[in-house]
Amino acid sequence: MRDACAVSALRAGYGGNHTANGFKQFTGDHQLSNGKQQVGGVWLPAHETHLVDWMKKKNQVVDGKLTYQLDKRNDALKWVKNWRGAIDVGAHCGLWSMDLVKRFTALHAFEPVALHRECWQLNVDQSRNPVLYACALGEERGAISINTADTSSGDSWVDGAGDIPLRRLDDFDLQDIDFIKLDCEGYELFALRGGEEMLNRCKPCVIVEQKPGRAQKFGLPERGAVDYLIGLGAVLRAEKSGDYILSWD
Repeated sequence: MRDACAVSALRAGYGGNHTANGFKQFTGDHQLSNGKQQVGGVWLPAHETHLVDWMKKKNQVVDGKLTYQLDKRNDALKWVKNWRGAIDVGAHCGLWSMDLVKRFTALHAFEPVALHRECWQLNVDQSRNPVLYACALGEERGAISINTADTSSGDSWVDGAGDIPLRRLDDFDLQDIDFIKLDCEGYELFALRGGEEMLNRCKPCVIVEQKPGRAQKFGLPERGAVDYLIGLGAVLRAEKSGDYILSWD
């Protein structure tokens, strides 16, 4: 079913030219507009400083724009068997989606924060027709609120009841999914439980964040999402600074 949360259409093509040029090419490339800033070709919330500093420090460039977590992404994509569909859970401003949309035939991204979605739509190639869903993912349907750290927009977590739609991944009946990235600040296990039918059917490669102390805020085990996927038959392939890569044989 097509949920009312969807705000753009789907489809993507393979591509992407990864480079590691110096950050100096972006000197002066810093614009401010309606609560957003553009740094190194990437749109972020104007209050963001953590990602700006980190991306400048790492100095990694994809298709002429700064990127984030490139090494983790490449390590995870090594385990992908097919390139039909990808899901970006906690898509934020599209720092993963920007790359995934060029590699997979279809991209589905879920982001509950309106300002982040505005940046996502500016950053991700819309000509490839990705789908962006204006909701959070969980084990049950409901409505939640999101709290965001002052200087780090990626630190946005579920903070009780509110007016943001909470949906189950299985509600969307997504087909031919070969890759999933989850980064929702401790809420990952709930999001995975809501997609169990799809996980069992598609057996995708999954990279899931499980940083110390995040899941425990919701009464969950620290590595609950990893153990859950292993229980479904996935194999742990690698751990990269709190992100776990799993796939099925």
